[in-house]
Amino acid sequence: MVNEFRWRSWLGISVLLFLLYGAVNVLAAILVPATLVAGGAGGPTGVVLDPDADAYLVGGMQVMAALRHDNPKLDTLLVSSMVGMCSQMMAFGIMAIAVTWFVIRRAIAWSMWAVTAAALIQVPYYAVITSMYAGQGAPVAGGIIGLAPFYVWPLIALAAGLIGLRRQRLSVVG
Repeated sequence: MVNEFRWRSWLGISVLLFLLYGAVNVLAAILVPATLVAGGAGGPTGVVLDPDADAYLVGGMQVMAALRHDNPKLDTLLVSSMVGMCSQMMAFGIMAIAVTWFVIRRAIAWSMWAVTAAALIQVPYYAVITSMYAGQGAPVAGGIIGLAPFYVWPLIALAAGLIGLRRQRLSVVG
């Protein structure tokens, strides 16, 4: 007999963390494009890595801030690229929430591994992006620090979930 789901358990912590992770992705996928579409690539969110690194590649903060006015085609390219990327964040966020609510909550191990893998698959992509930025002399520390929680968070959720699964199995056996 499988234990009933409890929020006040390791599995409950895992579910909460995975739900919040999905929700943060959904929220970012709404707020970042809204900010960029309204204000252009020179807005406060950054376009790819972080505002400082992105601005460095176009010639500085003043150039980035004036991009919409001075080079609207480049601004459109940068903004639309990020909006496209955010559509993928939205898809991931919705899927992470659905898998968490309907599968992880039922203590099915593969689902925790799947959401974690989907969250961490971005690491090699951002490693390439960071390397490309650094190759051009852009400051990358802010981008790395800003992205690190998005890599650690799903690992913590996975660990909590695996502890919860183990405890559930032990309580069923014992």
